[in-house]
Amino acid sequence: MKITWKTFLAVSAYWAGVFGWFYIGVWQVLKKPVHSVILAQIAGHLSIGLLIGALIQGFLYLSLAGGIWCVGYMISEYFKESK
Repeated sequence: MKITWKTFLAVSAYWAGVFGWFYIGVWQVLKKPVHSVILAQIAGHLSIGLLIGALIQGFLYLSLAGGIWCVGYMISEYFKESK
């Protein structure tokens, strides 16, 4: 199997999208909204407003993560189709 530079770029773009999804979608969601909810619960200051804010923030991070993955996938497909 011959690996061309376009194949390398396609695979690199796809994995960059996966890494971006993982960093934004998983790490940032766990780091910011979930962490703040856990700390508020431990401190006894958890409110419905904080919980709703964390849910909205988590939804936005996951939407952004999906967009990052989609861009990586589209770039990958561009290089695969232009062989």
